[in-house]
Amino acid sequence: MRRRAGAVAAGLLLAAAAATGCGIQGSEVVEAGVAPTVALAQIPESRILLYFLGPDGELMPVSREVPFSYRPAPERTERGTFDGTGTGFEIDADHPYASGLATVKVLAALLAGPRPAEQRAGLATELPAAGELVRVETDGTGGIRLQVPFPARELSGRAVSQLVCTAAYAVDSSGTRAVTVAGPDGTLPEATCPAAAPPGDGD
Repeated sequence: MRRRAGAVAAGLLLAAAAATGCGIQGSEVVEAGVAPTVALAQIPESRILLYFLGPDGELMPVSREVPFSYRPAPERTERGTFDGTGTGFEIDADHPYASGLATVKVLAALLAGPRPAEQRAGLATELPAAGELVRVETDGTGGIRLQVPFPARELSGRAVSQLVCTAAYAVDSSGTRAVTVAGPDGTLPEATCPAAAPPGDGD
């Protein structure tokens, strides 16, 4: 199920995301000469953070710039694509998420897998491609529930972490929200992102 590049670039430079009060640091693939590298960049509101896997299977955060459409006036009803994932992934302009990037959109980008340049940098995924959106719900206590369109119990631990970390950082810049992944075959135990700092850490 895992989709990896055939050759891993020797010059790969990756860094884990750091959650701070000023924002999250992610990684962005940059072509530099023969071997692509990954440059650190602050993630403004126009960026999303996706978790893929590095050459050794470790979680790797990748930041992507997102082409936002403008928010129309309340009486306007046009639909707008927020992240360029294509037809079928549009969000109504008057949807509650219209003022920002919906978590479902971030997860759609994750399930689409690494881009060619990211693959050349050695990034991969163990998540299956999906033609349907992940349904995102909150439990009223700050937790997140993801209803995925594929069997959840067949996912590897690393694939689950990709979902958990991407969803947690999409909802909260601390990345510490608890996430439950459920599929047509059942529900997995609640989990938190292993890449996130525990609450209060660094205070």
